[in-house]
Amino acid sequence: MLQGKKLGTKPIKPLLYLVSAAIILAAWQAVSMTFFKDYGIIPPPLKTLEIIVGEAGKPTFARAVSDTLWKSFFSFVLSFIPAFIFAALSHIFKPLKYLFEPFITICRVMPTMALVVILLLVFGSRELPAAVAFLVVFPLVYENIYAAFGNVDKNLTVMAKSFKVPRMRQITGIYAPAVLPYLFSSVIAGFGLNIKVVISAEVMGLPSFSIGYLIRSAQQGFDFSLSFAWLVVAVSLSFVCEAVLKLIGRFCMPFQYPDFGIAKGFLTKTGKIIKSIFAKPK
Repeated sequence: MLQGKKLGTKPIKPLLYLVSAAIILAAWQAVSMTFFKDYGIIPPPLKTLEIIVGEAGKPTFARAVSDTLWKSFFSFVLSFIPAFIFAALSHIFKPLKYLFEPFITICRVMPTMALVVILLLVFGSRELPAAVAFLVVFPLVYENIYAAFGNVDKNLTVMAKSFKVPRMRQITGIYAPAVLPYLFSSVIAGFGLNIKVVISAEVMGLPSFSIGYLIRSAQQGFDFSLSFAWLVVAVSLSFVCEAVLKLIGRFCMPFQYPDFGIAKGFLTKTGKIIKSIFAKPK
């Protein structure tokens, strides 16, 4: 019965996504035509798309998007690696958890805007987005990864040690299925928050040729339609990054997505066949 329900929802999911998108576009159109028609603060969807297409033809568009995306990726890696290490150490040595906890709490409750102002004076506008993103994203990733390690079944690990199961087999058979779902959830949530924080810091710090800089410049020039269009670009960038991360997660977790695991195997075999066709004869 449960399996039938799961299979039954698959054809409905794309339809629900389309319905959700249609509701968002209809509400966007209604708000722009009702409340902000005379001010041009929120242009309708077609007008916004026209502005974005016009901006995409300029050389500053690709440079701004790539600059913001690079800062987001760099700052997230800078947050993720120490968060993973500290979470693993806290899981292994419990006293370290209580040692790190005050720092994690301070980072989590500190107001972002106040943090931006202080770090702007310390690091300058160029390094500001990465510094702010680290202090905001680090506690979220740390706590999710720590919870992921806590999800490992202790009975299985004790049994594996009793039967002297090889360490690599323990990692792939016990730790990976328990940790990876939480790990990728933290990556997806953390990276989405990271992009938002980086752009907010760009708006405050005004590093040149970034999405935040162009949003602030458009506002200062009273071109609110352009500012809103760049906001839509930022949201779209977050959606694309989230979709890519989910796709990577499906490749890395065939035990949770067996249908995608089959597709992965098919792609792997197809790649080997193509490689053998084009390989140079010895």
